[in-house]
Amino acid sequence: MALLDAVRALTSFTPPTALPAPGADLDLLADVLVAHGLAPLASYQVEHTRLGYGLPASFREKLLGYYQGVVNDTVMKLVTLRGALKLAGEVPVVLLDAAAYVDWLYPHAAWRPVGDVRFALRAEDGARFAAAVKPALTLDRTEHGGRVAVFTDGKIALSAQEGLWSGGPADAPLFERARSYRAFGPLAARPSPEDAVLSTVAEQAQLGLFAPLITFVDLRELVGEPLDAAYVKARASALGLSRALHGAMALLAHFYPEVAEPAAALSPELGFAERVAVDRVVDAGRDPAKLRHLRGVDAAARAVVAP
Repeated sequence: MALLDAVRALTSFTPPTALPAPGADLDLLADVLVAHGLAPLASYQVEHTRLGYGLPASFREKLLGYYQGVVNDTVMKLVTLRGALKLAGEVPVVLLDAAAYVDWLYPHAAWRPVGDVRFALRAEDGARFAAAVKPALTLDRTEHGGRVAVFTDGKIALSAQEGLWSGGPADAPLFERARSYRAFGPLAARPSPEDAVLSTVAEQAQLGLFAPLITFVDLRELVGEPLDAAYVKARASALGLSRALHGAMALLAHFYPEVAEPAAALSPELGFAERVAVDRVVDAGRDPAKLRHLRGVDAAARAVVAP
């Protein structure tokens, strides 16, 4: 619990003035922050708030390197994405994951590593998009039976997908409820908060809910948005995401108890057998320091929660 309390403090957008877990193993804490994509956010809080007072230089320096690297990486990826989408300005796209969240959920662009750049693109617009971005990008490959197309400029990859998650089916409501994001082009958009929750949960489910904690920070901020809980649960049921949503909300409440109430409001009811199976997955994912699992555990968890 000392480790988790320290993680909570370092990833709070309004951190306390001192680390609440003075007995935490700082080497392990640094490793956990790095492994879960939390190092840039934690580094900012350590360097720019009173929370960092008295923490050893070795701990701070390890995190600072990741902060500086993420700043440069994020700028490069988002500039490339913006340039490509402006070339395809007449094609509707919905940014997903970190590309949508960086300046929506996070007060500072360096707090959220971008990682994979993903956006949704209607299948019928695929050829038009590919032709429009030819001056900047080439089609590298397709995946999931053609439902995902990966473009590249030779340095980074941009993945276009049809639905809420990589390899998921085409999803018309994602486009119908999307919110304009004109900084990336006249027809560029972000998902609605409800669809953002479901997209994040679906990607977590494909990892058996053994997902990086930065994705739970995404959810922590998303559940603070005004949400239509009935819509989220109905959409989850239609998409085969109810078990994943139940498990993700349970883990979110565990990692960040301050959002336990809105997380519970989004958690769908499951049958007894389903709930027991999902609870086992949740129990296996509660320890952020457990970075490796026994062979087969990941696959078994995916079998329970993946759509």
